[in-house]
Formats: sequence, C-alpha cells, structure tokens
Amino acid sequence: MGQFILPKDIPLDQYPKPEVFLEEGKRIAEAAQQQGIVMRVMGPLALHYYFPDDIDLYAKLERLGERYFTDIDFATYSKNRRGLVKFMESMGYECDLQTMAMTGTTRHIYFGGAVPMIDVFIDKLDYCHEVSYVGRLELDPWSVSLADILLQKLQIWEINDKDLKDIEYLFTVAAFGEDDERKVNVGYVARRLADDWGFWYTATTNLDRVKDHVDGVAVLSDEQKAKIKQVADQVRARIDQEPKSRKWERRAKKGTKKIWYNTGFSDW
Repeated sequence: MGQFILPKDIPLDQYPKPEVFLEEGKRIAEAAQQQGIVMRVMGPLALHYYFPDDIDLYAKLERLGERYFTDIDFATYSKNRRGLVKFMESMGYECDLQTMAMTGTTRHIYFGGAVPMIDVFIDKLDYCHEVSYVGRLELDPWSVSLADILLQKLQIWEINDKDLKDIEYLFTVAAFGEDDERKVNVGYVARRLADDWGFWYTATTNLDRVKDHVDGVAVLSDEQKAKIKQVADQVRARIDQEPKSRKWERRAKKGTKKIWYNTGFSDW
C-alpha cells in the first residue's frame, strides 16, 4: 500500500504538468466506458475540454494556482461503484481506505497514478445543495454537462472569488439554450430550482453576486463584463419564468428564518 500525499505537499519540480491531467482525464473516461463504467470529468478540467480555444482567458482570470490542476474530479453512478476500485487499480491508482470507510457510498479518493489525486463523486454532489447526476452523465463523452457545472457553482452559499470567476468564465464563453447540445441547458437549471426554494435562493443570490463581483475583475474588458451581467439577467429571467412546485411555495413562506442550505460545506 502506497502513501497518499496531498497535491500541495508535492514539490513543484516533481509535479505533473497540466497536459498530464488533461490526457489522464480522457484516458480514464474512455477506458471506463470500454468497461461499461460511466465516469465523467467535473471542475476546471471539464471547462478545458469544452472550451479549448478559450483557455487563455481562464488562465488570465488566475483561477488556478501554481500547480494549475490539483486533482481530477469525476462523477459516476452508484451502479458502477462495486467495480470502481478494481477498475481504478487497472488504471494505476490505489483507493484511499480512510475516505472509503467514511464516505464509500458517495465519494472515493484515489492516488498514486499519473496525477496525485482523483476524487470520484457517486450519483451526486451534495454540499450546500444537491446536484444530481442521475441520468445525465451520458450527455458528453468526457465531462458532466455544462448545466451541471453551472449548478455546481451556484449551489455554494459561501461562494468565493474562484467560484465566481468560474461562473463569469462560463457566462463569457458558453452558449445557452433549452438543451444540452454543447450548451448550458438553462431550462434544466430552471426546473431544478423550481422544486427547491433553498437552492433557488442560493443560486439567485449568487447571480446577483456575479453582477457585483465582475466589476472588480481587471482582466475582463468592459464588453465582457456587460455580457456577463446580461447573461446573468437572462438566466435569472428563465428561472423566474419556470412555474414553481408546491414544495417550493411551502418552503418559500419560511424564507431565511430557517436555514436553507446544508451547513458545513462551503466549497468544492
């Protein structure tokens, strides 16, 4: 059994280059598919796959530290969980047994391969609010959908600079529509929020935060800032347009007098 070393503890001169992460994410996703296992990349790596011609802007936003990528985040289905450890061993990775003991049904961590750490989320990301991947991972051959990437950021109540910049980047480079064909399916986003007042409140608050935050991002042009604000307004308008469920309406009556998000999780 090897030793799990956190990415930040690996000396820079021994740290894998960004292209190693980019190659490894696709290698694992494609090999998993051949074994009947669905694994899709999340996070900054997914944005690099979707928008290879716009990565210069992502770098200018200083979203990533000196190590650029720290890990690869994957989403998979619970039906694939049983064979996951053996598959990842075949890819050159060991499972972190401590994480497995605590969160084995929802999250695995692997280490010791071409990249220092791989985080696998099973069926959902459940931090401040739940983002479910059930039935949605086949929409792209390598990555979770752009709508799910947006929801992963909008669900963070104590949102920080890097997460706001991820949303701003998405609003600058992505197309928006009512399907998942290489665009943000804003209809899906609106339907998800229409059944969960707490998630709706966090997400719409974050859209307002984006509009305030973007003025202080020096690398963005005035034109880009205006576009980001316009897209934020358009996304909010689509969310407002979607009919809300009775569950949403019942919870809305309590408002913020009752805590509306899962506490203890502020970042991903």
